[in-house]
Amino acid sequence: MNQSLFKAGNYFKARITRVEPMLEAAFIDYGAERHGFLPLKDIDGYDKSLHKEGSIINVCMSKAEKRQKGAQMFAPLEVPEEVTVHELINESTQGSNKVIQFAFISIVLVIVGIAVFTST
Repeated sequence: MNQSLFKAGNYFKARITRVEPMLEAAFIDYGAERHGFLPLKDIDGYDKSLHKEGSIINVCMSKAEKRQKGAQMFAPLEVPEEVTVHELINESTQGSNKVIQFAFISIVLVIVGIAVFTST
């Protein structure tokens, strides 16, 4: 991945992967190795029913990743027309679907293992 994309001031299409009410923040996948940190107060027009896990949102990086910390983001209501929004995530897959797929595959493997073990 081109690391020069991941610098302060760049815009990204992102997916909210987790909302942490105690932190009053969301973690977002915007295509980098680490998820970004998005304080709920930094989402213009924040709406709990709209801005939930799996939602797609445009964000701007205010602070780049540093050591163990992911990038800090904010989400403006509108993105200026002259700005390029980098789309580095796959919108069709959602984080919760991956968990469900993993659980299903695990169950199938256990069933196949039991069937093979009992047939011998």
